[in-house]
Amino acid sequence: MPNGTKEINVTASAQHVWSFLEEVDQWAPLIPGYIAHEKVSGNQFTWKFRADLGMMQKNIVMQVDITEKVERSMIAFTLEGLNESLEGNGSFQLEEAAETTILKGYLDIRGKGMMGSVINSMMKSYVPETVSALTEAIDLKISQIE
Repeated sequence: MPNGTKEINVTASAQHVWSFLEEVDQWAPLIPGYIAHEKVSGNQFTWKFRADLGMMQKNIVMQVDITEKVERSMIAFTLEGLNESLEGNGSFQLEEAAETTILKGYLDIRGKGMMGSVINSMMKSYVPETVSALTEAIDLKISQIE
């Protein structure tokens, strides 16, 4: 299953990082290939992005449901493809360190159905690259705000 994790030290307090992550509108546009997002409700939004899967590029629309929030510690979500047969989950975990906050991004997206194995092989490098780029973009954005 295509998944990836990226851990980074953010030069900001856990409260500051949490305040940024708590507002989906702040980090949703940072996904590589971002096209648009729309808040459906307080804990649900749609995310539209262009995925570069090597030989193929696809516009993907995902429903994102925030499933858990633990203040200054973690935000977790599930993903469901609305135009592609995909599902998955992800999270951001925070851990206070001396003068920084350790931010760990995790993403797991997998294909379903008859084409699942083909989609999964195409996404094997895409998912780790995406979570890495997203986590680094969050760090950069927070440092610009700080």
